Amino acid sequence: MAIMPTWTILGGGYQAYLKGDYATALGEWLPLAELGDAEAEFNVGVMYDEGHGVTQDFGEAAKWYHKAASQGFVDAQINLGMMHSHGHGVTRNHILALMWYKRAAALGDETAREYARQIARKMPADDIAEARELSLQPITAPELVDRAD
Repeated sequence: MAIMPTWTILGGGYQAYLKGDYATALGEWLPLAELGDAEAEFNVGVMYDEGHGVTQDFGEAAKWYHKAASQGFVDAQINLGMMHSHGHGVTRNHILALMWYKRAAALGDETAREYARQIARKMPADDIAEARELSLQPITAPELVDRAD
């Protein structure tokens, strides 16, 4: 299940989403997402993740989360970490999961910090070190989203 943010703006898309009017929400968010708005990218990702107003598609959700996560959108980083942790829409990869959790934790998110602690307990030290190193590198390539076949 995707984490939903606590939006500070209660715009039309958010109100429509809350009422279950997913077509209106998608109609508002998709054009913004296509222009690179991180919050809109995240919202579209949630819709694909949950199958709200669109056919559920974890790969498509991961694509939108990656776009938002790459801009530092913490909730997208956490959701992308969860997708890598469970292999939803991407290849299961604990190194990338930990990397995304560490990025969100570095921005002050306590949930991400806890997820990072939990997953790191199951990982060898070399993998933890690799995730730490990746978390410090600039996000420059979509290959960090490894879509599952």
